[in-house]
Amino acid sequence: MYVTVNLLSKKPGEIKNFLQRFFQKELNMDSDVEQWVYVYHKPLEAIDMISTVIDNSDKHKMSLFIQVNKGDIHAVTYENCNDIIKALLYLYYNETGTYASQEQ
Repeated sequence: MYVTVNLLSKKPGEIKNFLQRFFQKELNMDSDVEQWVYVYHKPLEAIDMISTVIDNSDKHKMSLFIQVNKGDIHAVTYENCNDIIKALLYLYYNETGTYASQEQ
């Protein structure tokens, strides 16, 4: 399973500034980048990005979209963020069988 995360912003420097704070390092990226896409092969890492974007949505003007494998693209908002994270966890644990093996 993989999760594609897509950040969009029309505000110059917004994505670069956010990502530099998130990764805590200087990034070699143009300030006028309006879209950033990353494919997470470890879905739990995608959850970190998703929750950080939403938790800080009052500080930046960005839109966030995700896609699981080759499925539909979904906008992530403050209102649906928890449900999306729960769904990602459910899909991940069902695919890996990790949760089932921990219960035994």
